[in-house]
Formats: sequence, structure tokens, C-alpha cells
Amino acid sequence: MTEFSIAIPAHDRGKNGPQWMRELLDSLERQTCQDFEVVVSDQSKNDNIMEVCQEYDLDFTYIKYEGDVPCENINIALDNCEGRIIKIMFSDDIFMRKDALERIKKEYDSNDCKWAFSGFANWDPGTDYFDEKVPEWREKTLEGNNHLSSPTVVSFLNDCKQEFDVNLKLLLDVDFYHRMRWRNGKPNIIPEVLVANRDHDDRISSNATSKYDCVVEHPDGPWMMNSSELKYVHQKYPGFIANGKYPDEN
Repeated sequence: MTEFSIAIPAHDRGKNGPQWMRELLDSLERQTCQDFEVVVSDQSKNDNIMEVCQEYDLDFTYIKYEGDVPCENINIALDNCEGRIIKIMFSDDIFMRKDALERIKKEYDSNDCKWAFSGFANWDPGTDYFDEKVPEWREKTLEGNNHLSSPTVVSFLNDCKQEFDVNLKLLLDVDFYHRMRWRNGKPNIIPEVLVANRDHDDRISSNATSKYDCVVEHPDGPWMMNSSELKYVHQKYPGFIANGKYPDEN
């Protein structure tokens, strides 16, 4: 069995799409651990991403996704992963270190690890600024108090994988994390910064692509959220919303 499946949900970002995909694949080519397959589910309406993939001598599974639902695109990539460990990488992000996969593998080999988050950087390519952070699970993560970051930061055993909820956009990641923790316990935290999230206006969570129309108040400070998505998760998990406890906390 292949050690890693790198699941890449891709979509057209104009001229940036091919360039950003090259930067991600370049960071994969530099990895000290080369025991991986690359699974690309491509939402693009053109062949630009496919042509970039053809430039690389990597073990690719390429799927052309004809729909327009981001979560469905992610799920198709996950469904086609066959490696022991699945590492999600959004096509606009990169690995920060050449030993990133090696460090993730070590976490699964030496600990009772079913899923894990790594340290990450929020990256502004315009200034080459990296804001480095260690993921934290905080109260009301499910409701958008997300200090864990995007799915680019997470990995999990193939046996533990779940699908993303196609009804969600802003809360797609924390809903997934909630269900993963409920079934698999609290994730391991790898403190080293292994990946970078590219900052740009076309991100799912940006003001340009998502509707923020309400404020969630909390002692740690308020955050903006989409009211319909917030209502959806409240209705989906009424018991958890009422007591806020995971099985590993009981």
C-alpha cells in the first residue's frame, strides 16, 4: 500500500491556477518521502490543470469533476485515495518543508494517531510574509471559532476518512473536524509549520466569495458568520450544541 495519498481538489483560477498548481507540485517533488500518490479532482472548465499535471513524473490519478460544489470536488478526491494516510492539499497552497510528509509519517508511526493537524503559516505572497501558527481546538469550533485552519492543515488515516457536507461552504471544514473528532477522538497536533495557506481574494472564506451576515458573540471575541449555515449546523447537531462535549471529554 502507498504510504500517502495527496488529495488535491482543484478548480480554475484563471492564469493563477496553473502557476499555483506548479508551486504545489514542486513542493511535492522536493519531499524527502516520495512514497505517495497524487489524486486530483479538477473542477475547472478547461484543461489547464490537467496539462500542468502532465508535466510531472508523479503517480497521478486525475478526475475531471463536472459539477460546481466545492465539497463534492473534495469528496471525489478522497473517494479515489488508496494510501494509508490521506493528506489534503488545496491547489493554492504549498508544503513549507521538504520533510513535511516524513514528519507526518513519524506522527502516525510513533503515536496512537488516527488524524492530525500540523503547524501552518498564513502566507501573503505579495510580501512573502508568513504568519506562523499552531492549530488550537477552541470552544465553539463547530460554529466558526476556527483556530485549526483549512483542510490543507489536516491528515488522517484512510480507514478514518469521512465526506465533507455538500450543504456547507464557510463551515465545511469545522463540520468535518467535528465529525472526525466525534468518531476518532481529539486529533494529534504536530507543532512544526509544515504547510502554508495562500492568502488571496478567491479563497472560499474570503469576503469576495462568501456571505457574512451575522456576528457570533463569545468571551474570546466575536466573529462573523453566515446565518443560514449557522442555523444548519445547529439543527444538524442539537445535542452537541446544547452541551458542547465530545466523547473524549466525558
